[in-house]
Amino acid sequence: MFMRKIFPVFILCAVLSACADPKIVNKICLVHALSFDTVANGKKSTALISQFKEKGKTELYVLHTESNSNLGAVSRLNTRTNDPLERGQLRMALFGKTSAEKGIGTEIHQFFRNPKISSRLQLGVVDRDASELLEIIKKTHDEPFFLSDMIEQNMRSGNLPLVNLHVSTFNYYGEGRDMFLPYFKIDHGEVRIDGLALFRSDKKIIEISMKDAFLLKMLIQNSKNGDYKVPVSGKESNKQGSEDFIVLRSMHSKANYIVNKVNPIPSISIRLNLVTELENAPKWVDLRSEEQLTQLEKTMGSYFKKEIEKFLSLLKENKVDPVGLGDLVRSRSKEWSAQDFEKIYQVIETSVSVQVKIANTGST
Repeated sequence: MFMRKIFPVFILCAVLSACADPKIVNKICLVHALSFDTVANGKKSTALISQFKEKGKTELYVLHTESNSNLGAVSRLNTRTNDPLERGQLRMALFGKTSAEKGIGTEIHQFFRNPKISSRLQLGVVDRDASELLEIIKKTHDEPFFLSDMIEQNMRSGNLPLVNLHVSTFNYYGEGRDMFLPYFKIDHGEVRIDGLALFRSDKKIIEISMKDAFLLKMLIQNSKNGDYKVPVSGKESNKQGSEDFIVLRSMHSKANYIVNKVNPIPSISIRLNLVTELENAPKWVDLRSEEQLTQLEKTMGSYFKKEIEKFLSLLKENKVDPVGLGDLVRSRSKEWSAQDFEKIYQVIETSVSVQVKIANTGST
């Protein structure tokens, strides 16, 4: 009997709570994406916003504002609308190339400390002014979450490693590791993810291709669903005088790190296991032959070993550490310091071994 009386009270409380929210959806503007650029007079902030219209329709707008700082960008943008801006649906923050090269630490800190911004916020770098990309999205796609959904899709089923505000702040504030963000290119009016921008502290140093993004994904997490093209040669390809390729899709990967030595120069062994399926192979490859499959596994293992060694050399040369080798050495040393490690990072010793297993030959 008691439960019968109290149950309607719960329902009434829920209804009153819902009615108490003063923010009516057609009386606010939702901010879906922000961009930050460097201009002659200081900083330019741009917002992609939506506003609800009659019959459930929404319309996208792009707002711009300039100042000597990106601090308070949304407040300044708010002076350009007849309804208040709300950041609860903010899913994407972009940085123009020049802005990223000068440093994005202030913006990262703002996002990290703002309780209204989700830790799943996506960040990205554009090969030009980031505001241009938002204008293209408004004109050609008219989808407020197009960019963040593109990143999510490429993390889930492509070569991008897991990345969002949570991961980026961990890499930014953590000792012995560096940030990486998706790198967008505008090509003939179309937007595409062209790889990753790699940072040292809060400054963009270099960008890498989607091919190298897959290598990084294997080195720091499970590379499930990433794909890669591996050159192979056989009698038939030698006759044609050209190189053939195998296209593989990763089913699972795991990298194990062993710190062999910490001082004076760290030495690290990397052992990578990759389980893959073949999406495409040359006609001369007999996928029913265990002998040929075993040989292909060795060929791919050797190829990935060389590619990863080249990739690690590129990272050392540019003094960027998205893999977190510094953090790995730090965990094994009581006297580690970021300054000391930075001085020797380019000469640390890394050895790589790769074991490839073909678990599925697909439909080839």
